[in-house]
Amino acid sequence: MPRVPGPLDENKFRTEGKTRGANTTQNKVQHASQNDDTTGYDWKEYMPPSPVMNDFAALSAQNSRFRKHMEDECVAIPAFKAFHGDPATSSFFGVYDGHGGDFCSKYAAAHFHTKLSALLESKFNTKRRDSEFSNHSAATSSSSSTEYYDIDADVLSPEDIETCYADAFASIDKELETFDESSSSGSTAVTCLIRNYNGRTTFHVANVGDSRAIFYSNGETTRLTVDHKATNQDEVKRIKALNGIIFNKRVGGVVAVTRALGQADEKPFISSAPHIESVEVVSDDSFLVLVSDGVTDVFSDEQVTQFIAERLAAGDNSTTICQQLLAQAKDQGSMDNMTAIVIRFGSSANH
Repeated sequence: MPRVPGPLDENKFRTEGKTRGANTTQNKVQHASQNDDTTGYDWKEYMPPSPVMNDFAALSAQNSRFRKHMEDECVAIPAFKAFHGDPATSSFFGVYDGHGGDFCSKYAAAHFHTKLSALLESKFNTKRRDSEFSNHSAATSSSSSTEYYDIDADVLSPEDIETCYADAFASIDKELETFDESSSSGSTAVTCLIRNYNGRTTFHVANVGDSRAIFYSNGETTRLTVDHKATNQDEVKRIKALNGIIFNKRVGGVVAVTRALGQADEKPFISSAPHIESVEVVSDDSFLVLVSDGVTDVFSDEQVTQFIAERLAAGDNSTTICQQLLAQAKDQGSMDNMTAIVIRFGSSANH
């Protein structure tokens, strides 16, 4: 496919996303970043009460000693209106770690959640039409006057959301192919859609690359993502089956990650197919962390969650914890830019 030369259209990087349809809704996208200091930005004042979560913080820091450019992007939409008529209450979060430039990470941060919204809306409308047809057929074929209604027809199943997630990754990746900038640059992505319906909270995590989602519940730490790197033997087998080359622990000797958005010149070896996990929140004392590899290069998953859990127990707020985590990662020798999002469920949050 020919790529479009020239500078990027700045309109593509609006910080407010709109869903499609006659009645559009706006999602306020919130970003925070910093240079080498540790001053953060507390978003709690903008966050309305929500059954989805109790608290969150998100922060990016440029490690200018080792990185001349900031290529990390983070997105936080605590009051995420997935689409018009959505019966669930939702939030969306994303971490995008660019490589070879910030073009792909900025593009993904600006567009991924709106693409996902459109796909969720299409899936929801299809299910609703199918349900209405089934209910009508059942009612007309019965001699009873009982009304038929499938309460679950208005709820997107985890399988529905996972399908939309996979399609969103493929669609954004296809769009990036039309830009020259994506030929030799790309971005990891770890995204989280949290939904609450009828008192049940479920979150859906999808990732490509080595940015992670780490869940802490009842004292247990669980990684919900897969590190798509050239050191992952499953990924090595996949790439070699396509006649690709792994050299110096890099795809084609160039790229450390094996899945990403962008990196068009390395297709099909660099895949945009995400790993997806869906989890129901059943513990009141739990939190989810999304981080770029600038953090996990120097901390294990357990060290990250222990760091956060200890400070929650001490009464620190989420913004302070994010600041401290990134500062500590830098002190521990991180040589990359760093991003962390902490999402707190249940009684682990301070009100």
